[in-house]
Amino acid sequence: MRIVLLTIMMMLASMASAGLYKWVDDDGNVHYSQKPPRDKQFKRLKPPAPAPEDAKPLYQSQKADPKKQAADNEVTKVKAEIEKVRARNCEAAKQNLKNYTVYKRFLNKKTGELTRIDDKERERQIKKAQEGIREFCN
Repeated sequence: MRIVLLTIMMMLASMASAGLYKWVDDDGNVHYSQKPPRDKQFKRLKPPAPAPEDAKPLYQSQKADPKKQAADNEVTKVKAEIEKVRARNCEAAKQNLKNYTVYKRFLNKKTGELTRIDDKERERQIKKAQEGIREFCN
């Protein structure tokens, strides 16, 4: 018990002797420290008052607004949906680039027949797929 009491008294004594000092050096710069300067005039500053025991941090004392929380949830859902669409578009652009780079014949959806595309159209589709990759895959 004596050791505990002695330890507490030593901690209180060290806290009481600790201070905050302010002084100005020869160049006009203001300094703050826990030790006073030896050769300069200084001012001892009072420590700030402790926070009340019942005080809570600001983020804990504020109650969540249900309307704001619902709006935040909706925004999160929309963002997630946008990311899904971007991922699908990215995969489609990659597949198109692969197809137009490798193949020259494609299935015509209207007629159901394989048709050959010319080099200009193929280059245009490759460029379009590369633009899609830049837009959706990054």
